[in-house]
Amino acid sequence: MDYTLEKQYDIKYYEQNVKGDLKESSLLNFLQDIATISAESLGFGPTYVFSRNYAWVVLKYHIELYKELNALDKLLIKTESRGTTKLYAFRDFELYSPDKTLLGRVASAWALIDMDTRKVLPMQNALNFVKPFEKRESDLDYGKIEPLTKIDFQKEFEVRFDDIDVNKHANNCNYIIWALEALPCELRTKYSAKVIDIKYKKELKKGDIVISQAQLEETQTGPVTLHSIKSKTTGEEITALKIMW
Repeated sequence: MDYTLEKQYDIKYYEQNVKGDLKESSLLNFLQDIATISAESLGFGPTYVFSRNYAWVVLKYHIELYKELNALDKLLIKTESRGTTKLYAFRDFELYSPDKTLLGRVASAWALIDMDTRKVLPMQNALNFVKPFEKRESDLDYGKIEPLTKIDFQKEFEVRFDDIDVNKHANNCNYIIWALEALPCELRTKYSAKVIDIKYKKELKKGDIVISQAQLEETQTGPVTLHSIKSKTTGEEITALKIMW
């Protein structure tokens, strides 16, 4: 069985930010889209999971961008389903320009949940027909996301109806929007993201109040921002992010 798939995306003007970079949220939307198409072709996509009242949720991303995703009209994405461990499934992505220049690589980890109990399902029960995960020397390493030691920037948001997807929680692409919106415009117009680590911990639902906190550190290689997305109601950290600019 071929576990790889590629698709070319036409980049619309509304998928770019004011400096012409592909929005980080748009990139995550592309990754989610091709992952869904690939999973469906391999027999564990929406047709399979929704019929069993399951849902895929992404647990973490590690994104490395070797060039700015700037002034692109097209983006070719290749993905490979890497198989499963006891509780998780893994998927890789490669990003290419129209002239086939490698622009970046992405590693991701996913889980299947029962929509009624919201509990993670063991892969050997839900997807016993999928190959086991095997590590490679070329695999990307997920970066450590340190906790914030100070709060340099903070904003609050309410989870809107349109932030919710078919899994009945805030779609994963919204979290990076909330994280980045807390940063000063000057930083985002001067720099582009080079490395992004995202770790999703809990769900948010419509009406929840989101607190987006950020810490800025200047390093010899450029700014680094740490982000914490929290629920104002519970105080729990929902998502953690680290971005190297």
